[in-house]
Amino acid sequence: MSGGPIHHPRNPELRPHLLALAGIAAATLLLALWPQIVLHAGYACQLQALLGLRCPFCGMTRDFAAMLHGHAPTQNPCSRAAAAVVWLLYPAAVLAAWRTHRLSWFSSRAARCAVVVTLVVMLVLNNQY
Repeated sequence: MSGGPIHHPRNPELRPHLLALAGIAAATLLLALWPQIVLHAGYACQLQALLGLRCPFCGMTRDFAAMLHGHAPTQNPCSRAAAAVVWLLYPAAVLAAWRTHRLSWFSSRAARCAVVVTLVVMLVLNNQY
């Protein structure tokens, strides 16, 4: 194995993913140990305030805290899938992409399109009454 930039653990393409994974770990720890700090912070969704629509993520903080404490999510129909992505799929995808030297996939047009389509679907699902 060569010591080139692709194999080097300080690969600049890996850095944003490591930061994101650290943020996920910190947020998970915070919601697991001290959910009241986040749940009582008093923040409000600006999309809901301006347009009356629930954003794709409205209710997920409460649902993630509930799931971490053994309760079913009830606030957002996408919370289970989002939790699977955040806690399982994304870390596994980063590891696989890093090991196969394909971290650039995350910045590809296909990845961006997948994110946009997913957010639109989540927006629609979170606003069905």
